[in-house]
Amino acid sequence: MTGGASDRRRVPRAVIADTELSVLAFPIPVRLLDISLAGVLLESTHAVDLGQRATLRFSFGGVPFSADVRVERIDRTHGANGAERYAIGAAFVSLSRNDQRVIERFAVQ
Repeated sequence: MTGGASDRRRVPRAVIADTELSVLAFPIPVRLLDISLAGVLLESTHAVDLGQRATLRFSFGGVPFSADVRVERIDRTHGANGAERYAIGAAFVSLSRNDQRVIERFAVQ
């Protein structure tokens, strides 16, 4: 997320399409920065409330994914053009075994 940080991944990141976070039925566009079985790190131009519950939706390799999350952390940052952005750390509320498999496949990409 920082401009000078190097990427420690051994393989290129996978493309995640159409990522959104729905808060109270209002989808906001987000960029998925990181994901694990515990939660996600997202970036958005929209702020959300700490403790807010939402539904995260995206498509990974043509497989739709949807899971409920709870916002655990929010940090205000600025993009390269100076625009205000928000780093949103969210924990999964619960994951089905199928959801876990989708995340595990993504994590090895």
